[in-house]
Amino acid sequence: MGLGNMTSYAYTPSDVYWGQLAGCLEAINCGTTLVLDHSHVVYTPEHANAAISATTDSGIRSIFAYSVPMRMTLWNQTECVPTDDLLPDWAMSQLGDLIEQHNGKRNENATVEIGLGFDLWFLPKDMVLGLLNDLGSKGLRIVTTHVGRNALQGFQSMIQLFSSYDLLRPPFPPSEMYTETGDAKQPFLLLSHCNGVEEKDLSLVASTGTPISSTPDTEAQMGMGWPVGLHGILRDRNQNRAQTQQQPTNTSLGVDCHSNNPSSIVLQARSLLQLARLENNNRITPRDGGQLNFPRANVLGSSEEAYNLMTIRGARCLGLESVVGSISPGKKADMVVFDAANSVGMLAAAEHDPVTAIVRFSEAADIDAVIVNGVFRKRHGKIVDIEVSGTLGDERHKTTTMPWSAIAGEVRKSRKDIQSRIDGFSVERGRDVLMNMFHVDESKLVDAT
Repeated sequence: MGLGNMTSYAYTPSDVYWGQLAGCLEAINCGTTLVLDHSHVVYTPEHANAAISATTDSGIRSIFAYSVPMRMTLWNQTECVPTDDLLPDWAMSQLGDLIEQHNGKRNENATVEIGLGFDLWFLPKDMVLGLLNDLGSKGLRIVTTHVGRNALQGFQSMIQLFSSYDLLRPPFPPSEMYTETGDAKQPFLLLSHCNGVEEKDLSLVASTGTPISSTPDTEAQMGMGWPVGLHGILRDRNQNRAQTQQQPTNTSLGVDCHSNNPSSIVLQARSLLQLARLENNNRITPRDGGQLNFPRANVLGSSEEAYNLMTIRGARCLGLESVVGSISPGKKADMVVFDAANSVGMLAAAEHDPVTAIVRFSEAADIDAVIVNGVFRKRHGKIVDIEVSGTLGDERHKTTTMPWSAIAGEVRKSRKDIQSRIDGFSVERGRDVLMNMFHVDESKLVDAT
């Protein structure tokens, strides 16, 4: 657990560049054209620059959510010393500069927007709202934060806190960043996970249109609880919204981290569909000598619902529904082309029901082409060569075009270097620091085997 939350101490800016580039290309290879990247890697300004450069070089469309991680001043075999500077001045200064540089009307054709990853809600209310208002005035549109309710994260209601701060609201596009009087709007929140959240709080999120990203694989792997992506309160089934003036429920899918699972949003849709059905069926099927029931054929959720979560509803959660998320005149040219004719898994299914074929039977190998902003990023089933920037001060790669195989070689070298640094850490001391900083009640931690 300590390594999972604190390993960025072992990363140089160069490691960040190659890892970020490979991660973005993995997403593209799996058919993802747009990501909200909660980037926990901003150890220094150079780390942030490396991550943004790699994101830009990959060609993916990204909202890069700048996030300063838990940082150590020293970590070796005998000591693990965390910094007490949670919001360093250099980070706030750089973030403001990046927002002004990347966001705004002058960058309408850019593929990278700057957002914020923020989880420091224990700070004073005035400090938090002052920070959000200040960054909003510079052009910050979106803030993503983790929400969950369990024995590890605690049972307090973060939703009620956000409501008391007047932060629950629907997403809005970049074109609506400013009011008619020229004042900047306050950024909107996108809530990650929301496992275990009480139904009254989910109803509040749904009624305000506040967006959620459900990440089934990591939520299952980390024991966070059942995913909420297809929860009855959040399912978008209201066909008369125009007449009722009801806010749309804004729910989407996320991969979370490609160190835990493949960076495929299709696989997340598939996992969500089956986990949601399992949760619902678990309430029906017999246990403890109960009545022998069995679910009807109309099990919870459809492939079409899951497909919408990873396409148009995902775009809607980021305020980009008018720009991407579907193929329509006037939208950006972000497209994924499946080679159904030569697919082994989609055979016959694609002719019968293309949407179900993609959600239930496709894999990354079936994707022939990925186009982002009108540019091929995957073609004929392979990642196209990448123009690598010279921002790392490494003359070997300055304005060099590199194939995937060469990029993979750099990642393998980086992995070896990172592991050699990790070998110098005391994992136990790191774990103790993490438990203390997170205020974890270890009596609540039990073996799941």
